Amino acid sequence: MFTLGSCSYYYKKDETYISVKVSEPDEILERINAMSLDEKIGQLFIVGFDGGSYLTQEDISLIRDYKVSGFIFFRRNIQTSDQVVKLINEIKSVNNAECTVPMFLSLDQEGGTVTRLPDEIIKFNRAHDIGKLNDENYAYDVAKLMGEIIHSLGFNMNFAPVLDVYTNSENMVIGSRSFSSDKEVVAKLGIATMNGLKDNGIIAVGKHYPGHGDTKEDSHYELPVLDHDYERVKGVEIYPFKMAIENGIDSILVSHLFYKNIDPENIVTLSKVFLYDILRKDLKFRGLVITDDMIMKGLTNHISIPEACFEAFKAGVDVLLIGSGYQNIVESINYIKQSVLNGKIQEFEIDRKLYNILRIKQKYNVNNDSVSRINVNEFNDKIRSLIDKN
Repeated sequence: MFTLGSCSYYYKKDETYISVKVSEPDEILERINAMSLDEKIGQLFIVGFDGGSYLTQEDISLIRDYKVSGFIFFRRNIQTSDQVVKLINEIKSVNNAECTVPMFLSLDQEGGTVTRLPDEIIKFNRAHDIGKLNDENYAYDVAKLMGEIIHSLGFNMNFAPVLDVYTNSENMVIGSRSFSSDKEVVAKLGIATMNGLKDNGIIAVGKHYPGHGDTKEDSHYELPVLDHDYERVKGVEIYPFKMAIENGIDSILVSHLFYKNIDPENIVTLSKVFLYDILRKDLKFRGLVITDDMIMKGLTNHISIPEACFEAFKAGVDVLLIGSGYQNIVESINYIKQSVLNGKIQEFEIDRKLYNILRIKQKYNVNNDSVSRINVNEFNDKIRSLIDKN
């Protein structure tokens, strides 16, 4: 519990919360103590909106009534650069009028096959092509320019870099999205990508923890089951995440995988073994833990979306990502709220996660400031110049 009336607060030290005395009020704690339960719960969710290139009344309701932490943009939401700027400014305007906390505005902009930027902007190279060059300076330059563009459009979070080690040639969901089958190359170029994004004010989200590179199944449609033991996973799959954590990555996305010899009872997204014992305790990660899309069949074939959100929250996730479906989002938010009201979740558990969320928003100066139209030709010239270098 965070209480501003006295000078005692719970403080995180090696993942143990202890009571300490502070000499000055904490700005984030002040904000938390001023928030209603609904506002707190809303901050646990990044959601997709179904209106395409415009906001519907339901989308506005997610901001106004449910106080969601942010939006993720898909291709359905992006047409032209002018349209994106207009839409983001509208979102910021609604949020500024209705809420006290600015929003994460995110997308999956990896380059190559996973591109979310408008078609008028030249595509960036695939991670696989960058991996062949194995030049961390080039990887940094690509990510820095990518970060400059997406920041100019109004985004503040990017679900990249991909930190999966591509060790299975039958893996169609990762494939060219991975830098390499060599864990050292993945780690090196992943860190360079992270730094390039960060240097333009973009929150980099490393994915897909603990490693989706040796799967055959696509977790969008079915649950990948792997039989590796922990020593193998720690030595290969987790290695790039470990290195990214040591180099300051602020957020990691957790994937819907089942490592049956490590946690035989739980999908990774719902696993305290993976989210606390390994990620928090062993790897000492202190940043944001975000789920992969909670509507993916790899998860929902086994559990309902609201129940999965509850179990992921209890296992150690900070932010729940729901990519589409107004009812999916509302039912999940209400499920978490009811879990607080019936005592299955304590409000201080939300406050712990909320502190982390608000800390990252503060660190990256997430705000409701409007953005201006971008010069597409100027950015395309920069992209061509990068491509010509290699």
